[in-house]
Amino acid sequence: MPTPSSMPSPRTPSAAKELGIPARVLVAQAALETGWGKKAIKNADGSDSHNLFGIKAHGGWQGATTDTLTHEYVGGEKRAERAGFRSYGSVGEAFDDYVAFIKDNPRYADALRHGGNAEHYVAGLQQAGYATDPGYAAKIAKIAYGKTLQSALADSPSRSA
Repeated sequence: MPTPSSMPSPRTPSAAKELGIPARVLVAQAALETGWGKKAIKNADGSDSHNLFGIKAHGGWQGATTDTLTHEYVGGEKRAERAGFRSYGSVGEAFDDYVAFIKDNPRYADALRHGGNAEHYVAGLQQAGYATDPGYAAKIAKIAYGKTLQSALADSPSRSA
């Protein structure tokens, strides 16, 4: 079950709309990246980094960062590594940065040419190297259209995802 700080933000629908994908896809990606909120990236002081999408702090990132243990697939094998990740002041900042990260990075251009197809979007992210897990796209799709999220949406007063 997601923790309050890892639950979808009021910005989820607008971020999804800006990317042209169903909000459930962003919720699923955040659920996967945070282990449904149980493995959310923490800052050194134990506070929440609000990094719902596992975005690393390399390249031109000028904001706050935090180092944590992560898993990467190298040569088809899963291994533990320490890496720097972006840290945000709020969940809203995380959503805003995620949209900018995807839209401003040319390597995700194919993912953005999804034509409204969520599976094409997540496959495009995986092919562009968003994550090293070879099952990344399939895992997001499974969460997005799986029983847990379906049940949560059915119980929700707003079913816009």
